Amino acid sequence: MTATIEQQYQRFLQVNALLAEEADHIDRRRWREWVDMYTEDSVFWVPAWRNEDETTQDPKREISLIYLPQRGIEDRVFRFSSGDSYASTPLPTTCHTVGSVRVVEDQGSELRVLAKATVVTMDPRTGVTTRGVWYDYRLLERDGRLLIAAKTATLLETVIDGTVDVYNV
Repeated sequence: MTATIEQQYQRFLQVNALLAEEADHIDRRRWREWVDMYTEDSVFWVPAWRNEDETTQDPKREISLIYLPQRGIEDRVFRFSSGDSYASTPLPTTCHTVGSVRVVEDQGSELRVLAKATVVTMDPRTGVTTRGVWYDYRLLERDGRLLIAAKTATLLETVIDGTVDVYNV
């Protein structure tokens, strides 16, 4: 059964709200709320660039900038919010602007969503960094709520100047 235009539009609004909420939680450092947006078996991945045109494809066999399987995002949040991460102390402020959102696959309880973002990081040690990012999400609907089961954040920089962490991609 094909969804009506109104159903597709409502789903699009629901997805946009989720991505805006995620960005807001990160920017306002609402770490518990942010972690709770992910499923227990979620994967957060930032692939590396293999060359100018191609990223790595297999985080278990190739280099990644960040790879956090099985709720590893929660462990990472604990490290930088507790002060255990020297590279994140003091914690920079960020501003995520998410747009160009497309629901490319909607199987009812599972969706694939693409989006783009500009992330500005203000770090007192290094100054302001602006990054372009492509997002690829796998979302699951559980009890009427969308959750993030997988997030791939592809940085458009082929050479990284500075640190990269889950909060500034």
